[in-house]
Amino acid sequence: MTARLTRALAEGERYTPDADAVLAGVRAGIARARRRRRYTAAGLAAFTVLALSGTAVVVGRSELSSPRPAGSATPPAVPAQECRLSFGWLPEGLAEPSRNCGPRRQSVLYPITGGPYLAVSIDQSGWQGPAKITPGWKPTTVNGRTGQIVTRRTRAFVQFPLPSGHWVDIEYGGGKGAPELEATARRIAEHISETPAGSLTAPFTPTYLPAGQRLAFVGQRRGSEFNVAYQDGSGRIIGSSGTATTQDGVIVDEIEIDSGTEYHISWRSDLGNDDPTALGERIGNIQGHPAYLLNGGSLLTIEGFHGGELSVAANLPIDERGRPRSAPAGLTSVLIRIAEGVRWPG
Repeated sequence: MTARLTRALAEGERYTPDADAVLAGVRAGIARARRRRRYTAAGLAAFTVLALSGTAVVVGRSELSSPRPAGSATPPAVPAQECRLSFGWLPEGLAEPSRNCGPRRQSVLYPITGGPYLAVSIDQSGWQGPAKITPGWKPTTVNGRTGQIVTRRTRAFVQFPLPSGHWVDIEYGGGKGAPELEATARRIAEHISETPAGSLTAPFTPTYLPAGQRLAFVGQRRGSEFNVAYQDGSGRIIGSSGTATTQDGVIVDEIEIDSGTEYHISWRSDLGNDDPTALGERIGNIQGHPAYLLNGGSLLTIEGFHGGELSVAANLPIDERGRPRSAPAGLTSVLIRIAEGVRWPG
């Protein structure tokens, strides 16, 4: 099992698996447990089964070509996305962060690397906060606005509104105990704002996407991985399914967000020990490079693309019990068409 899979399994309880989790192990953004998305990748489970089995099926090495699906559109170049999640104070010992910036997501993750971790996101879906203090949480005031906080042995959560009305989620963990965790999380919250914090630009751009897809966010993980996500949903709240309880007993709201069908295009140069030949199905060449199909047909990777790995993934619909459905007919052709059209302007 690769180091990436090991990290993914270790962090899987805290971060909802989707295409980013499959590609990067620990997401470069925060899809918190209180959010139940309408669409999710076929997920870590299928990817792990492939990894453990070591199965590789070579079905051809010819250059792939997919016909242009009806209703397709040529998207504009990926514009720079302004980051509007700023920190006036942070504790020492945090690792290099990953960041997502765009109209659908503003989030930062400082991952676990032997020290504390921090995950922060600004809600962009229109969530107005809990109707009342969630059971097990306690009220807290952040810069004069009422939110809530809960602390466990290894982590603390804070939720509170900004002057804009957007709510912020904070999860801080890995400190020296509950009192220190709570005090640190409160201090982080008091120094968060929606002021500009730079921008993110992807080094690549797609020339084909299915009709209706709109840019959701651009992400960067260290300096070696970039991710661009598109969605055809509204990005707004469409319902609530009550509450859920985390493994350590924290009660969280579950809300449904209309992301619609979602596509991720990622590129990374730091491949580590990953070996796609042991994880996926060889399906030929795309843009002159070996291509593999993984994750039940929802993830396509291309090795050697501009010195790294290009990946195109789709988030698949889930059923009434939250289980991923099978990849729809024609999805592979769509992923191939997207990958064929990715350009590298530099």
